[in-house]
Amino acid sequence: MGKLSELINKETQIKNETRRMTVIIRKLSLSFIVLSLFNLFLAIFFIHSVPALILWAGVIAADAFTLFLSYRYSKTVVLTFFVVQKFIWIFLCSMLYGWEGGFQFFLILLMILYSFGEAGYNRKKLLFDFVCFVMFVVFLVFFKGNEGRVSMDGLERPIQIFNIFIFCLSVSFVSSSFSKESQEMEEKIVKYNEQLKIEAGEDALTGLKNRRSTNEYLKNLAGSQNMFSICMCDIDFFKRVNDTYGHEFGDIVLKAISQVFKENAAEYAYISRWGGEEFLLIFPGLNGDDAYVKVHDVRDEIKKISVKNGEDNISVTMTFGLTEYDLNKSPEENIREVDEKLYMGKQAGRDRIVY
Repeated sequence: MGKLSELINKETQIKNETRRMTVIIRKLSLSFIVLSLFNLFLAIFFIHSVPALILWAGVIAADAFTLFLSYRYSKTVVLTFFVVQKFIWIFLCSMLYGWEGGFQFFLILLMILYSFGEAGYNRKKLLFDFVCFVMFVVFLVFFKGNEGRVSMDGLERPIQIFNIFIFCLSVSFVSSSFSKESQEMEEKIVKYNEQLKIEAGEDALTGLKNRRSTNEYLKNLAGSQNMFSICMCDIDFFKRVNDTYGHEFGDIVLKAISQVFKENAAEYAYISRWGGEEFLLIFPGLNGDDAYVKVHDVRDEIKKISVKNGEDNISVTMTFGLTEYDLNKSPEENIREVDEKLYMGKQAGRDRIVY
């Protein structure tokens, strides 16, 4: 079974073409070969019909040739050949076995297969569906109630049951293949949208929340009327770092500090890169005094880091402006307040927390 599955799912020789439809046709061809072998057995040992024997031997050969084509030609060629030979097969079977054989219902399978096999909904599909409809009506008019040219000797029911089984199995092949793909694509789209949403709310360099998502978070938190504190901070003399060591090294420093924030404040704070070397920390549920203790700990951890640049180890400090959020003021006013406190800390000598 493993080798058969490998053979069925083998890639085609056509570049830049998916094998999905080709694999489906291979499965259908194999199922029709099984159907043909069953009917060939009946034709030889029970029905004793030469035309039926020739028909089923021809169908086996046609499906075997379809399998051959599927490994060497494009899906369009394989699909076209499969559909044409099945049209002929359905017509000949209906003539030989009559309406009671149930072969006309395989027109529905061809409609489903062709609808999925051709991209988009175009005139070709519409025309194909119309041809299938006309053929079904022709079979209904000319073969309904009439006996076929082959006497089935009481085998109508087994033939009908086996035809129904192969029909259902074939429809299952087609529908499950395309429904699985649709589900997989839907899951990929959902995951991709989630990823886009995450990326849209994150700073690309540091992985922290960006200014846009932080503003949304801040407005939602303020609307809840719950107590929280906010802190604005930036890196002391960061321009000097960029001018001395280059912007690439400056990015390394930003990422190193961001990592300290993640490791030491992520449990209780919403952390964002506000812009440039500025960061904004939001502390849900913490008053100013409690937030001060947390900020103090983070400040100490930042002073411990040492970023290597060649033979030099560069240490940095940060200045913090902290305030307990005033629900009577707008988010912009509260941000302005912590920004002013940050500026006061810069004026007072940096490397400090102004609360």
